[in-house]
Amino acid sequence: MARGWRGILVSTLLVVSAGCSAQQQQQQPAALPSATADEMFIIIARAVQQELRPIVRKLESQVESLDNRLTLLDSRVTEWTTHILRSRQSEQMEELSSQLTGITSRLDSQQSQLSELNTQLNEQKSQQEETAASVNSFRAQLDIIVSQQGDQLTQTSQLATRLDSQQSQLSELKTQLNKQKTQQEETAATVNGNTERLESNVTWLENQLTKVSGLANRLDSQLESQLDELSDQLNEQKSVQNVTTVALDNHTTLIDATTSQTVTPVSQLAETMNKTAASQESIDHLASEVKQPPPPRDCSDIPVDSPSGVYLLLPSGNSKQPPVEAYCDMETVGGNWTVIQRRDDIKPHQDFFLGWGDYKEGFGNVTKEFWWGLEHLFQLTSSGRRYELRIDLEAFDGNQRYAIYQGFRISSELNGYALSASDYSGNTGDCLWYSVDSKFSTRDRDQDMIIGHCAQKHQGAWWYARRCGYSSLNGWYRDGGIQDYTGVWWYTWRGYESLKKSEMKIRPAYGYYTRRRTSQ
Repeated sequence: MARGWRGILVSTLLVVSAGCSAQQQQQQPAALPSATADEMFIIIARAVQQELRPIVRKLESQVESLDNRLTLLDSRVTEWTTHILRSRQSEQMEELSSQLTGITSRLDSQQSQLSELNTQLNEQKSQQEETAASVNSFRAQLDIIVSQQGDQLTQTSQLATRLDSQQSQLSELKTQLNKQKTQQEETAATVNGNTERLESNVTWLENQLTKVSGLANRLDSQLESQLDELSDQLNEQKSVQNVTTVALDNHTTLIDATTSQTVTPVSQLAETMNKTAASQESIDHLASEVKQPPPPRDCSDIPVDSPSGVYLLLPSGNSKQPPVEAYCDMETVGGNWTVIQRRDDIKPHQDFFLGWGDYKEGFGNVTKEFWWGLEHLFQLTSSGRRYELRIDLEAFDGNQRYAIYQGFRISSELNGYALSASDYSGNTGDCLWYSVDSKFSTRDRDQDMIIGHCAQKHQGAWWYARRCGYSSLNGWYRDGGIQDYTGVWWYTWRGYESLKKSEMKIRPAYGYYTRRRTSQ
């Protein structure tokens, strides 16, 4: 019986839960189940009554049957008693007594059965009370479930709204991805076309370089011949100056002789003084015609056997501008290098976190740490010569590396002193490739290619490019080679490890020195 009741309750709860789950899956607006808690309680009570009704009826019918049988037995006993009294002897009375004893025992057993039935009825009554208590507890739980379902339905509605918005966003993203895919295909086609054009341009440039190389050879020969002519003219001017000096000495002697002769008329003295003045004017005129040669434009014009050191250069080639000091490296790989930057473990260290004007004109001591000047670099590399750049690096552990770029040029200030560097060779890794066509940036002039200020970030000045580039040789000097992107570093060699020494130097490229040394 208890199992039947529990089965009914469990089935009812499963039906209710199934109904709630179906409502949640359909994502209907927040609402209560179709049956309230009271109605559920009534349904459960009715189910219990319907289940107990046939059992009670069966028990009642059994009790009535027992009563009828007892009545029948009583009547039979009476009949038998009468029959015995009438027809049988005393021995039959004993048999009847034994039968009565059996009947009594049967009645006792039936009475015990009735007692068991009453006990079962009492147990069923207590089970009904327990069932009612369980129904009440289920009713409370159903109320909690209903409230939770309301919250869940509200949350489901919110989730549905968010899913709809996310679906719309996904649709927009899909549209954007399709557009980007189309643009990428167009870009790929453009890149392919540009690649073909670049290949043709490279071929044309190679032809032009061949022509320029021939012109450079002719220009070198013409310059050498012009230098020889100037040397001859200078010797002639020196000889003229010697003659003028002799004439001046003669006039001076004449003046002394005239002065010593007191008897000489005053007119002769005046004439002699006039001749002396004319001679002095002639001497001044000849001296003005004797011109000194202008300073060289770079260290490649310094004689080969000259020592390394400080020289006066005229990078602009304009004699009206004052010459500038430069350090000429006459020893490294053939010499004649014009050093344009140096960082070294020299105390006190030069401050390199400076502004645009400082990097334009140059700063520091050319025998220690310095930056030669962007304007000087532009004047040199735009003069018609093709320059090569050499970068020598040294770490604090003594390891040394170098990088060479056969094509090095700096544009004008109007173009931000943009960098051109090509034809890399060396063992440091090509870090300037990322800075090609980049403008120079300082702490007070941001000209990099990204959103942000790379010069401020790296605390230096450089041709910063994508992701601020892969090199920075003008940052803070960090002793001991610590990892710091605000220091002096070359990423393809030591990452952000701050280096002990860096030196940048330039000179004309393409065998200039081989020809020059041969001619000397």
